[in-house]
Amino acid sequence: MYWILGGINLLMWGSIAILFTCNVRKIGALRYTEEKRGEDEPKISVIIAARNEEKALERCVESLMNQTYSNVEVIVVNDRSSDSTGSIINKLVKKYPRVKGIEVTGLPAKWMGKSHALYQGTRQSNGEWILFTDADILFEPRCIAKAVTYVHQHGLDHLTLIPDFAGNHIFSKWYAAFIFMSSSSFGQLWKVKNAKAQQSLGVGAFNLLKREVYEYIGTHAAFSYVTTDDAALGKKVKQAGFHQDAVYGTRMIAVWNWYESVKQLIGSVEKSVFQYPNAIVTTVSCLLTMIYPWVGLFIGPVSARFLCGVSVLSVLWLYYVYAKHSGSGPWYGITHPIVAAFLIIGGLRGAYKASRSGGMTWRGTTYDRDQLKA
Repeated sequence: MYWILGGINLLMWGSIAILFTCNVRKIGALRYTEEKRGEDEPKISVIIAARNEEKALERCVESLMNQTYSNVEVIVVNDRSSDSTGSIINKLVKKYPRVKGIEVTGLPAKWMGKSHALYQGTRQSNGEWILFTDADILFEPRCIAKAVTYVHQHGLDHLTLIPDFAGNHIFSKWYAAFIFMSSSSFGQLWKVKNAKAQQSLGVGAFNLLKREVYEYIGTHAAFSYVTTDDAALGKKVKQAGFHQDAVYGTRMIAVWNWYESVKQLIGSVEKSVFQYPNAIVTTVSCLLTMIYPWVGLFIGPVSARFLCGVSVLSVLWLYYVYAKHSGSGPWYGITHPIVAAFLIIGGLRGAYKASRSGGMTWRGTTYDRDQLKA
């Protein structure tokens, strides 16, 4: 059994480490794009869904107003906030003519709150391109200009960016490194640009796409009751045959304190894992492939320990290679089993809570567990 578990881990982590190392340079990085300006700059409508975002919203909008690309309108949708988000939006609207505020007071059936808010924002916008982003995002001044240049140079219909993760909450940085290292390596991010490949991606921090493409895929109404709306958007775009790319937004865009506590981080797992079958699969896979290699270093035959040792080194190497291109911490690989514990706790806790209440609760709204999709 020790040899079997060690061999499985070595085969999985070792092969992925080799594959990722050989292909990571094929993934683009927005910061290397030379900004090119033309007389006919398409209008960009930036849509932000804001629910209780008083800590981050103003900083986000200020960074958008400081963009070198001027043909931008920002539409902030106040999604039933109970804090001072509404008053902050009103202040920003008065301060900046290019900022528009929208109030959402109710949520229709079979809609996730964020998807509904973003959809309402698009109805009040008129840009040729739509940029969906979050209220906790900080934009470097040349970000949008470089993104517009990039989509034109590569003939894209949709561009998504993997952001930096800033702030002082280290746990969210570990979790983000795991999520996007996995997306980059296991998800074979370098294939997203290949029209014939099935790989796709959408990241909530930065989803830029043509309005006509958004309308063609059915808007957010086509995936209104899906918890991972950003990924669903990317999948719809790719399945419809449009040209998509996912690149690193290092030094161009950052999430500020993605999750401010371990409780919030675990809550984010509950959002996606709220059925017992999924929670069991998550638990077993995390135990066998994310935690066992570390435990296997100290138990079993020496040869089996060696297999686990090479597996651990492969994991550490994956994080290191990812960090070189993404700006993440090169040492975050040592937190791999800790992240696994977060996933296990979040999955089991989410399934338990949903079974007791009959629904998944996220940001104060409870959604029907049987109808909801992750």
